[in-house]
Amino acid sequence: MKLQLLHGVVLFVLGCAFAASSPAEEHPTLQLNVIGGGSHNYSFRTVERPFWSQTLPAASDGKVTARLRGLSETGLKGPEMVRLLRSGAVEVGMGVFAFVAGDDPAFEGIDLPGMAADIDTARSIANAYKPVLQQRMAERHGVKLLATVPYTAQVFFCRDAVESLDDLRGRKVRVRGRNMADLVNALGASPITLPFAEVVTAMQTGVIDCAVTGIGSGNAAKWYEVANHLYNLPVDWSLGFYGIGLKRWEQLPAATQQLLLEQAQVLEDDLWQETARENRYALACNTGVGDCQIHRPAHMQANAPSTEERQHLHETVMKIAETWGQRCGTDCVERWNATVGKTIGTRLDTAHMEHADD
Repeated sequence: MKLQLLHGVVLFVLGCAFAASSPAEEHPTLQLNVIGGGSHNYSFRTVERPFWSQTLPAASDGKVTARLRGLSETGLKGPEMVRLLRSGAVEVGMGVFAFVAGDDPAFEGIDLPGMAADIDTARSIANAYKPVLQQRMAERHGVKLLATVPYTAQVFFCRDAVESLDDLRGRKVRVRGRNMADLVNALGASPITLPFAEVVTAMQTGVIDCAVTGIGSGNAAKWYEVANHLYNLPVDWSLGFYGIGLKRWEQLPAATQQLLLEQAQVLEDDLWQETARENRYALACNTGVGDCQIHRPAHMQANAPSTEERQHLHETVMKIAETWGQRCGTDCVERWNATVGKTIGTRLDTAHMEHADD
């Protein structure tokens, strides 16, 4: 009887010890090294930094924390982010799909130029295409996609007046990716690839006449001091992502993975919500007309394409999208049609495309 009682006590004590140790084993103390977006951006200050320093630690009872650095503080340029995540050189990182498109043309499908005239459409496209990119990034690039990241509408900041699409002809325009360059070229302008930090000097010296960037980012960088005119044609939304190397991801306990997935959705939702808010006020701030919040009031002259010009632009947009499809291949385009195309009511022709190596 005593032996049975002792046996029961031992089992009880072991059970309590196991129950006490299980949560610690499932949720080990973890500090993530994170490279976020540009620290000059409004969304970095208002969403990214608070998320990594406060929201995630609070959701994990202080067990999961992060050391966050902005991209510009690391000396990285952006195009190498997917490769750095795959190799483990960067633990958690933020990249822009247009910057990393040299690794895979499929990345461009989330943000084809001219495809989203407003941020609600941009998010619908991103939501539709996200599962495609999650699979693609995992299988081909060894990266776990955690969240999509938007910026404000990418528009034209110009030194001289732009009153119509034709006024862009012959101008030298700063761009930051192939698809953006394709659209600028189709409009009769000359695309020039330049880092963001070099734009002000390049416009002052006449190296460029215009530069495309976020309508909010351009204000934050005080481009209005060298560019007097804004042409409000959203080229794209500079959509990006947060990711983690797949090998690192698989080392994490299942409970930690679940926590990060849940919190990544919180980060994504907050980024889209706050960027939409920033986008609403940015035009007013740049022109000094209307309700200016978040950014500085400036005095730029603004114009936008007419209804007739937008109809003409749609034809150009579809041609560029189909050129992208040629690069990406039939299988890639079929997935785009089944997700993004279905969501926005359009379809890219695959009749003359060859199957790519998927």
